[in-house]
Amino acid sequence: MKRLVAAAALAGFCAASSVAGPSCPAAIADARGVGRVPLFSAIPLSRTPFARRWERARRGLAEKFPGLRFEKTEDLHITLVFVSTAGWDLARLGEMERLGLDGPDLSSGPVVLGGTPDLFGPDKDVAALRLGPVPSEWSRRLMADRDAMTAAGLRPRDRYDAVFVPHASLAYARTPKDRPELKRFEAWLLKRARRFAGLKFAVGRENAPRYYLVTGRGDSTEFPPLRGKCSVGVKPAKTP
Repeated sequence: MKRLVAAAALAGFCAASSVAGPSCPAAIADARGVGRVPLFSAIPLSRTPFARRWERARRGLAEKFPGLRFEKTEDLHITLVFVSTAGWDLARLGEMERLGLDGPDLSSGPVVLGGTPDLFGPDKDVAALRLGPVPSEWSRRLMADRDAMTAAGLRPRDRYDAVFVPHASLAYARTPKDRPELKRFEAWLLKRARRFAGLKFAVGRENAPRYYLVTGRGDSTEFPPLRGKCSVGVKPAKTP
């Protein structure tokens, strides 16, 4: 099975419905359904054993590393496709979901990805777990989907399109002078790898990919699901 449950659900959903006009709060999209905030697709990780342990540790981490902002447990994720910082078209959500929600092949069961702490971002101001091993067929499909989305005008090309590096972001430096704290946090995490479920995540049917918005800034940053914040204008199809 090359698509996760989300793709199958979308097909059935669209078949039973007809589309009116898209609608989002004004802070998220304008009256035409053009996005004003960043949009990306991702695999949620909030229901994994790692996430449960992360939730217990977060408050103490904020006190131990005051220069860092730590990811909320409900926002833990593996980014699949970054669509745009703004300007995405909600009316083309069907195309985006067809191409942007490609997860690993689960026909043989969950895919287990082990984490290695690493620094990400152009300025290396994000501490994350680099996850692997990545099934090669998943990587090929995902990069092909990104290319197809770019060719269709759904997203601009970006620096990460040439390779798929799955990772789970955990901590962010508040200012450039706080970046050394990321290294201290990495060392802290490695010493407690066993406590954090071996720094591993299992990707299965229970964490199907979805689209997320980026709202707020700094400590208030959240990644709510697109379909939880916006109406895509779907109404029941007319019966004959």
